[in-house]
Amino acid sequence: MTKRFAVLGLIITLVVSISAIGCDGGGSAGPTPQPKTATAQPTQQPTGQPTSEPTATQETNPAATATSLDFTVEYVIEGQGTFTYRYRARNFGTSDLDFRIDMTSAQMNMAYILKGSTHQGWVYNGYEWIDFITMYQGFDEFWDEFYESFEGYRDYLAEEWTGVQGWTYTVPGMGTVTYTNIDINPSLSDSVFQPN
Repeated sequence: MTKRFAVLGLIITLVVSISAIGCDGGGSAGPTPQPKTATAQPTQQPTGQPTSEPTATQETNPAATATSLDFTVEYVIEGQGTFTYRYRARNFGTSDLDFRIDMTSAQMNMAYILKGSTHQGWVYNGYEWIDFITMYQGFDEFWDEFYESFEGYRDYLAEEWTGVQGWTYTVPGMGTVTYTNIDINPSLSDSVFQPN
């Protein structure tokens, strides 16, 4: 629950900073096979050696082992309205991690692209794409700020998601968070991570 508060609080902070700029896994073991009924007396006695029993497979949340993700998070923040964020990322677990955040609300339409593979980044301010260098901002600064938001939601998805689309939780006194359009290991083309 603490993570839920922290992540929603981070989003509220990002919304304020954005305004200033102008964001089927696993299974279980099947039934134990039953021996066939013998039709004749066996010629040898059993050795008494135990056979290995099948072990149950632990169900794994597929988001926890994904190498790419595409999901939408809708925030209904009390007193501030609804904010919809689409997160797309690929190459988890490598230094070539690329991610994109598309953000919409009644007041804004923005996007961020951060390419760990080339250390490039762009911001869409509702009118045009601007690279970080033009904004006199360092790649690392933007990476730290926006990746933290993405990572918080990805981690929560990996830890808590049960495979249900339209997964919602409430943060008392703050609002609700709903995950939709969750796509595990989608094929994300290079064009997704280029300003367009």
